[in-house]
Amino acid sequence: MTNLPRFALSADPGQAHYFTAPILNHEPPETFEGFTWFVVVCNPKCERRAQLGLRRAGYQTYLPQTKRWVVHARKKEERENPLFPRYLFIGIKPGQDFFKMRGVDGVEGLVRDGYGVPARIPAPEPREGQETPPHPLARLLERELAGEFDFAREPEKGPTFEPGEPVVVTSWAFERRQALVLSMLSKGRVEVLIDMFGRGARVKLKATELQRLEAAE
Repeated sequence: MTNLPRFALSADPGQAHYFTAPILNHEPPETFEGFTWFVVVCNPKCERRAQLGLRRAGYQTYLPQTKRWVVHARKKEERENPLFPRYLFIGIKPGQDFFKMRGVDGVEGLVRDGYGVPARIPAPEPREGQETPPHPLARLLERELAGEFDFAREPEKGPTFEPGEPVVVTSWAFERRQALVLSMLSKGRVEVLIDMFGRGARVKLKATELQRLEAAE
């Protein structure tokens, strides 16, 4: 059964011809500031339906997406789905409540704490002399826009290296540490030998996480 809404082309139910309209494309919020954020539990496969209903009720929402390749009827196609199946985020502005959320099609309820109270997503607190850290959902959106959850796109292969070539690792886990290339792997990955606690360890990294030694100096 489809989860898409159906609209009539005629006001006369006896003569109406129905067509299926797609849910609005994913539109992330412009800001997460000024709202208190909660997690909505949706009915199975009703995340977009629930999001549309909540937006019509005047709520701010965020439904993170992921992209993957799927094979249907022997055809490979790119498909976008919710990153967290059955969950989406709702923003409540000052003076707003959950009353209009009742009865929204596709909404099952809210994630609650051990006392039955809707669980808030903790917002970062301002620190004296420092900028306020971004909201956790803002960081999630940044990762989404950067393509971290897009598994349908072609991977960035980066440069190629020769076995035995010295390189500098730029990934956060081994930042600015020297390594030795062992072999080039598929999908833009490289196996390197890196010093770990005084012993050589084989590690597989993305080629984009490596720099030639002369380029790093």
